[in-house]
Amino acid sequence: MAILALLLAAPVPCAALVAKVATKGFASTRAPKPLKIKQKPWKVAHDEGFQLALDNVEKGDLSIENYLNPELLDDPAFLDDARRRLQHGEVVVLRNAFRPEFAEVTHRELMAASAPWSLNEAYFDDGYAYQHHNIYNRQQWTAWMNRTFDIFDSKATKRWAQELTGRDCSGLCTGSPSYYKAGDHSLPHTDWAGQRTVAYVWHLSKDWRPEWGGALYWAQNPHIAATFPASFNTLVLFGVTTFSAHFVTTVSPHAKAKRLAYNGWWQSAWQPRADDAVEEMLATAEKRRGVTHAQLQALTDMVNDPWQNIPPERRESLAALKAQIMDEFYPSA
Repeated sequence: MAILALLLAAPVPCAALVAKVATKGFASTRAPKPLKIKQKPWKVAHDEGFQLALDNVEKGDLSIENYLNPELLDDPAFLDDARRRLQHGEVVVLRNAFRPEFAEVTHRELMAASAPWSLNEAYFDDGYAYQHHNIYNRQQWTAWMNRTFDIFDSKATKRWAQELTGRDCSGLCTGSPSYYKAGDHSLPHTDWAGQRTVAYVWHLSKDWRPEWGGALYWAQNPHIAATFPASFNTLVLFGVTTFSAHFVTTVSPHAKAKRLAYNGWWQSAWQPRADDAVEEMLATAEKRRGVTHAQLQALTDMVNDPWQNIPPERRESLAALKAQIMDEFYPSA
């Protein structure tokens, strides 16, 4: 059980790596510096058929519902099942998720030889590590990829995600293209960091074979049903908690296709404050299960900060709430 608690805990980097990790990728708190790009700009020339498809897609507004496959939206029973599973902590896989023209154009963008992929890797003293290739700096993105981000980041999309998952998605959205080359992988982790509430992975790998690796392994499922191979136009969704343990299997050097995706997180906008009815807002186990890393830290600071103007009885109540959350998050710790 102690090993399980360690697996589900948010990874804590060793001191020597903190500065490096904090300035890269989604964890960065600094504004990106303008890059001096030596290679050719990331540009994609679409033929007439692709350009027509692109123009047709762009006639809609930025709600994800205008880009999803209409067959999904026209199946209330399927969406109700997805909603139930997501709100019970399961992973949901939506195949043929987006309109074909949207998926085809995005795939062509990521396949471009001029795409400026860069290695993103980190290693931590608890044994967690990852290695994959990304394009994090939006200044390098094509207009199409920036529009793709805007779709996932739109208020309408966040409302859709919040209604589907039952989690607060009104905060910042993050996202970027990813490419797992031979040897790339992500060891077991939960994504439980910052204000993350819902993870999304839009797989865009054509002609991918399961034996090439690059699969999502969902640790909560029985082993026989835990592996989700990379594929094309598949959207994977799951709520981020201390229990959402998963990893990406190592990509084989024999892979003959590219393991591509566009992935990121929707995040909460709520930070607990002393004048919030925190005890009422987190009165149920279901609500407490969705507490983000940043929210738990804010609650801890509230309890421990002697300068907070909080009556002793209220401070004791908040301390008891924090202890209850910790017991529920790490029952074996």
